[in-house]
Amino acid sequence: MSALDDLYAPDRVRRRLESLNDKPRQRFGRIPGLPRKGLTKAAVLAPLTEIEGQICAVFTKRPDTMAEHSGEVSFPGGRSEESDPDLRATALRETEEEIALSAGDVHLYGALVRMPTVTGYEVTTFVGEFDQPYDLEPNPREIETLFVAPLARLADPSCHRMETRSWAGMDFDLHFYDYDGHVIWGATGFMLHLLLEVAGGESRQTGD
Repeated sequence: MSALDDLYAPDRVRRRLESLNDKPRQRFGRIPGLPRKGLTKAAVLAPLTEIEGQICAVFTKRPDTMAEHSGEVSFPGGRSEESDPDLRATALRETEEEIALSAGDVHLYGALVRMPTVTGYEVTTFVGEFDQPYDLEPNPREIETLFVAPLARLADPSCHRMETRSWAGMDFDLHFYDYDGHVIWGATGFMLHLLLEVAGGESRQTGD
């Protein structure tokens, strides 16, 4: 067993994630150049599951034909609807619609981060776990494919790099994760970065 496998051992990860609650562990205000008001509320779920003794995260890849986030890797989720009692419900509903993971089969640990995106959303990321075996079914209208990746593998420095991107005259340092031919970056890359910190025992809390 490698040091990362030991650090991200299932029982250890679960104990750390139990520290999450409904209040996001980390929260951000505004992106320079993006109005804070008028952002559309949205929520995603970082679905975790144990496979062959490793905690893995489930990711989706959007079709290239989508108007927003086409071809990108993301966690399942979407915008809040009036029928959703709260953002937890939004994340679970969207996840069920996109990958057929029933809300009743998810142990929800809590909220990881709330952050604005340059596409005009304020996204809250929740973390939950489901048991195996489980047949996930991508909704072809929204999801091209899905894949799972062990947290210990994603935490390997060889999978991670930083790149600078410019938007509205500002430079931003973004997290990129390369895994099995997939590139996880942007908002999802940052969500994953925080998830690996919390699951690996390096959590911190930052207010608005």
